[in-house]
Amino acid sequence: MNSRKHGSKAGLAACLCVLASMAANADRQANDQNFVMQAAQAGMAEVELGKVAMEKSTDTDVRTFAGLMIREHGKANDELASLVQGHDIDVPSTLDEKHRKVVSEISAKTGADFDAAYVKQMVDDHAAAVALFRSAAASNDLSPAIANFAYRTVPVLEEHKDMADKLTTKMAKSQ
Repeated sequence: MNSRKHGSKAGLAACLCVLASMAANADRQANDQNFVMQAAQAGMAEVELGKVAMEKSTDTDVRTFAGLMIREHGKANDELASLVQGHDIDVPSTLDEKHRKVVSEISAKTGADFDAAYVKQMVDDHAAAVALFRSAAASNDLSPAIANFAYRTVPVLEEHKDMADKLTTKMAKSQ
C-alpha cells in the first residue's frame, strides 16, 4: 500500500512537472510572438521610412543613411521571418496603425523639414529598438534562437543610432 501511495505521488509530481513545462512553453511562445511583432513592425517602419527618404530627401548623407536602413533592416526582417518559420509565430506583413501614422506624418513634410523629421525619427526609433533588443537578448523568457537573434542585432542597431545622432549634429551645424 505504501508503494502505491509513493507511486501515485510520483505520478502526480510528474504530471505537475509536465503541466508546468507546458505552461512555461506557452508563456515563452507568447513572449516570442510579442517580440517578433514589435521587432518586425519596427523593422518594416525603418524600411518604409527609408524608401520615403530615398524619394524626398535632398541631403546626400540622409539618402545614404536611408539606403542603409532599407538594406540592413530588410535583411534583419527576412532573417527574423526565416527564424520563426514553422514555429507557429505570426510575422506581420503590413505596418500597424501606429507605424503607418508615423510614415504618413513624415511623408507629408518636404525639404529640410522632411530631413529633420526623418533623422529625428531615426534617432528615436533606434533608441527604442536598442532597448527592445537588449532586453530580449538578456531575457530568459524568450526562445534561445530569438534571444540570440536579438543579441546579434544589438550592435547593428547601436551603430544605426550613432549614425542618426551624427546626422542630427551635422544638420544642426548646417542651419
